[in-house]
Amino acid sequence: MQKITRIAAWLLVAVALVLAVLAFALGRRAAHTHASTQAQSAPARAGNAPGQANLAHIVIAARTLPAGQRIAASALRTVATGHAPADSYTSVDAVAGDVPLVDIAPGSVITAALLAHGMATEIRPGERALAVPVDEVSGAGNRIVPGDYVDVFLTLKPAPSYDSHNQEMKQPQTRLLLSRLRVLAYGTRDLPSPRTAGQASGDKKAAAAAATRQPPHTAVLAVPVDEVDRLLLGLQDGKLDLALRNPVDNGEPDPSLFPRPRAVLPSRVRLTATQRQVLGTPENQAYAGIDGMGLAGQALARPVVAHPSVRRAPRIEIIRGTQAHSL
Repeated sequence: MQKITRIAAWLLVAVALVLAVLAFALGRRAAHTHASTQAQSAPARAGNAPGQANLAHIVIAARTLPAGQRIAASALRTVATGHAPADSYTSVDAVAGDVPLVDIAPGSVITAALLAHGMATEIRPGERALAVPVDEVSGAGNRIVPGDYVDVFLTLKPAPSYDSHNQEMKQPQTRLLLSRLRVLAYGTRDLPSPRTAGQASGDKKAAAAAATRQPPHTAVLAVPVDEVDRLLLGLQDGKLDLALRNPVDNGEPDPSLFPRPRAVLPSRVRLTATQRQVLGTPENQAYAGIDGMGLAGQALARPVVAHPSVRRAPRIEIIRGTQAHSL
């Protein structure tokens, strides 16, 4: 009996030792697994720390950006920030090519308020935006919309003050003044901007409602700078009518086939070949101007004044019936 009791006691001790070894091994394994899990989750927690998960990238100026000059992509860079302004940009491509309204210092955040937008960006080089009055008759029944092309016809009223001896000038005249001008705005409607289909539909409805509430009174046209004088003078001396034309119709008059009206400011007499070439630029032509007589087709050239030292031979005129002869 004692022998059996002794054997059972030794079996219990052996089982206890085995259980103790298993418990120790399982404890070490659990501790190692927990440490590994903590080590792997530590970088993730560090990345999700306050101030890291909410970082945003914004575009700033890498160097001074002068006003009125297009921005090159190399002059911009992106930085990470915890707070991005509402009108800032996240991509360099979205800013490159735009024009600053003011000088932008290096490191400044580029925002929409600092860049040129609106109608000014729709004017092409060499053009100027001018407004002319319109009504239902002169505006093609108000069927003109921004983006259309129009011809401007001028009707001059009788102006005896031009030449009291010229009976033809006492009659009104109408002619094509400017051809194929782009309409930048008509009434309260501006050129459309690229948007989604839903937004575009909403813009059309809003524009139609605005046009219904307020009849158009002005049209803004893109006019070549050397033709601005003609438009302003025609607006002052006569009546303008806009004729709507097909946008793919490229037909235009050739001014070289007609005599050129005289300018308000004559050019200097002694000019070099280079200066005479520069004299023909659109800006200089606009600076020289055009007067009312030139606009009406009169006084095609300034009279040549003879030098005092040049003597003219006396002329004898013989009249025979209805014919006159000079000797």
